[in-house]
Amino acid sequence: MRTPQQTRSTSSTDRMLDATLALLGRGGLQAVTVAAVARAAGASNGSLYHRFRDRTGLLVAAQDRALTVIEAATADAFRRADGEPDDLRAIGLLVQAALGIFEAHRPAMRAFLVEGQGLEEFEERNVRSSHLLATTVVEWLVSRFGTARSDAEATYRILFALGATNALFDDEQISPGALTGAALADAVTRALVAVVRP
Repeated sequence: MRTPQQTRSTSSTDRMLDATLALLGRGGLQAVTVAAVARAAGASNGSLYHRFRDRTGLLVAAQDRALTVIEAATADAFRRADGEPDDLRAIGLLVQAALGIFEAHRPAMRAFLVEGQGLEEFEERNVRSSHLLATTVVEWLVSRFGTARSDAEATYRILFALGATNALFDDEQISPGALTGAALADAVTRALVAVVRP
């Protein structure tokens, strides 16, 4: 029995996007060429051009996939935090989730938010994603804690700065002192609690 054409096409598209994101992780935007992606995905250059039109179309599709996954992971983290009655633990869950998301998606964040900074083809989707995440964080803090909107906005910027720092630098570039992920999450949680509680 033959696989339906749409299923084969979707699978091929997924392989191409997976290959693109893997190449981004190994060498950033410059590592992504049509030939490299086609080779890694086991596809032809022609099939890649057919699906994505060109390298830019491929990168835009990969960006959308990566940011959609980040947005979904964030929404899932907020669902878990909503189910936690203890406020400190709820914020702790969100901080742990944010740090995990930053780590898991570091190559995509570096490629699209840092290397792609100022490139028109990435800007609209980057801004849309950042604003969605900002709105999610701010509205949750305002509704759950009665946090002043300006403090909630500042809290989002603190989390955004952590993500940007993670995308830009390896931990050993930031400080010679060692810091475990758990210790960082605990300190960030305490800092945010100090900001968000009215």
